Amino acid sequence: MNYHIDTGLIYEKFLENACCPLCAIKSIVEEQVIHEFLNDAVMEDNTHIEVVKKGFCAHHFDMMFNRPNKLSLAIQARSNLPTVESLLAPAKNKGGAKKLADKIDGAINECIVCDYVEKSMVKYYKTIAQMFLYEKEFYKYLIKCKGFCMEHYAQLLRYSGYASIGTKDYLKTLSDTQKRAFSLLDNNLETFCRKHDYRNANMPLGSAENALPDTRDIFYGKKND
Repeated sequence: MNYHIDTGLIYEKFLENACCPLCAIKSIVEEQVIHEFLNDAVMEDNTHIEVVKKGFCAHHFDMMFNRPNKLSLAIQARSNLPTVESLLAPAKNKGGAKKLADKIDGAINECIVCDYVEKSMVKYYKTIAQMFLYEKEFYKYLIKCKGFCMEHYAQLLRYSGYASIGTKDYLKTLSDTQKRAFSLLDNNLETFCRKHDYRNANMPLGSAENALPDTRDIFYGKKND
């Protein structure tokens, strides 16, 4: 499955001026991948081999289970079953048991959907860096952004070199954007805490009403059910 990187989607999500635009993009990418795995992808040999080896993480299993096509999920789950079942052989000693436990942890945390989503998101990180260099209009969107979750901020930094000769300016812009987001968050958290002092019972909360959900978003990313 190959996904075209739509710069229009990047503009759209940055224009929404919410934290974090990359979380919004990832949510759309996830839906695309989930749709493929519940429809055409289930018939592809290469995809089937990957499902046999890796299966799905709990989050993406739940996402697919909540869609109508449960037969497709059942077929793929059954394909992955022997791989997980192969880890049920008894360990011969304490050392072997620890190694087997590590293999089990790895097996249940591997996910072919995660792999496809991340592969597509990397293209977005690279594209955003290139847009900063080549599309002057995008700079206005970036500096007005309300920041990123820390995971996506780290990824933007990781692929910042794709801004080429504009990398230094790009890094400063990312840093300034994120610092503004944290400054606003700090002010809102302070206001939220002060509001819970009985002496400030009549103090308006304003944007501080969402201080804790905003903290969740910027620390850990938006929750995607």
